[in-house]
Amino acid sequence: MKPNGIPPALLEKYLSGACTDAEKEIVEAWYASLDGEPRYLDHLPDAEQDELRHTTFGEIRRELDMTEERPVRRWPWHWLAGIAASVLVVLGIFLVGNMKAIRLPELTVTAKKPIPSKALPVTTFENTGTQIVRHELPDGSVVTMHPKAIIVYSTGFANNQRLVRFSGEGFFDVKKDKKRPFHITSGDMDIRVLGTSFNVKAIENQKQFEVDVVTGSVQVTAQGQSFDKQEVILKPKQQALFELDSKRLISKTSPLQAKKEIYQPVTIIFEETPLNSVIEQLEKRFNVSISLANPGLAKCGLTANFESQTFPSILEILCTSLDVTYAISDHNITITGEPCE
Repeated sequence: MKPNGIPPALLEKYLSGACTDAEKEIVEAWYASLDGEPRYLDHLPDAEQDELRHTTFGEIRRELDMTEERPVRRWPWHWLAGIAASVLVVLGIFLVGNMKAIRLPELTVTAKKPIPSKALPVTTFENTGTQIVRHELPDGSVVTMHPKAIIVYSTGFANNQRLVRFSGEGFFDVKKDKKRPFHITSGDMDIRVLGTSFNVKAIENQKQFEVDVVTGSVQVTAQGQSFDKQEVILKPKQQALFELDSKRLISKTSPLQAKKEIYQPVTIIFEETPLNSVIEQLEKRFNVSISLANPGLAKCGLTANFESQTFPSILEILCTSLDVTYAISDHNITITGEPCE
């Protein structure tokens, strides 16, 4: 199907989850045909372009601005980033001297096959790549995982329990289910939630584990054979620290920082901004360091409006728009791609 064969009303219907299987196939075939045609919306009449921009961005903003009480709908992230980036092309994404075709960056991720056992089959998912990846769990909850992060859980959350084992760093967005609390274990630390979002740092070679709450409430428990049980309840903007050597669990208000952590949303606007200036602004906003593998990339420019978005989502759309990729190690990011002419 040609790009100009998709009506805005059908795309809106897809975003709302109301499509039939046949209509989904039409939309997915349309999206798959967009590679190499960054100006595909030029084929549409002005009225349909305005309607598509309005409905698409309205849906994206609603998904990004959801509160704890609102039911969570899950969209495949690469679709969301791709659609957002495609609409941004019409609004003015550009490269200084040359517009490049939009292409989604490739991710190197492995999802291991379930391991058979005498009890329940187990799924192990490990991010073996160099980018932050999004992994959806059987109940619709999502964990955004850093490189080397590993999550293990019973396939399909059998026995009506939501239990996972996690190591590394990841941001959890847990789907609310009052009948089935969500449990995360990392060594001697257990995290219990009903529906909320929070960041977990449970890296084995570090001296402490850390939990930072963004929305909702979280119960963190530390218990082991060599020490007594400890428990804290966290609210938004609070964190728990579990010291591995002393086996001490403490809670405190998250420190006020000049720079936000990458999972904290911000609103930032770029208007015909060279990439080196984009990087400077992102480094000022977030606790990250960004470098260009190829200095010629500094000639690339961007016009975009990121509203209440986290650093991973900003970085994903930026890389998609400029046809580049990135690698992350701790808080150091390297952007790689061909220079702009």
